[in-house]
Amino acid sequence: MSDKNNTKVLIGGTVYTLSGEESEEYIHQVALYINNKLDRLKHSSNGQMMNSRLIYVLLAINIADDLFKEKEHSKSFDNTIEKSNDRINELEERITNEIEQKILLEKTISDLENKLQSYKKELDEYIEIFEDTN
Repeated sequence: MSDKNNTKVLIGGTVYTLSGEESEEYIHQVALYINNKLDRLKHSSNGQMMNSRLIYVLLAINIADDLFKEKEHSKSFDNTIEKSNDRINELEERITNEIEQKILLEKTISDLENKLQSYKKELDEYIEIFEDTN
């Protein structure tokens, strides 16, 4: 079991001690992300007229929105990877078939060359017999 990191962070002007298994740097990144979102909300034209509770609800909605968008992006990326893997498998199968076809053609060529040599040898024998009889 990992030791938990207790990290002090500043969020919205208040110091909090966050505890987690993640690194201190990661916890600071999360706090910075929240602070940036919070600052944007507070400094928006409507944010200056909102009470703290509404700002924090909107903050949660904004973060949830980011999460859902990232999940959708991840899903789309996964679909792209799946399609790419399917295409790779299809091309690998095609390459395998082409290699098998090449091997068959090489064997056919070899067989034909052997037949040609045999016919040439037979023809040479006929030519020699013909020359001997003349």
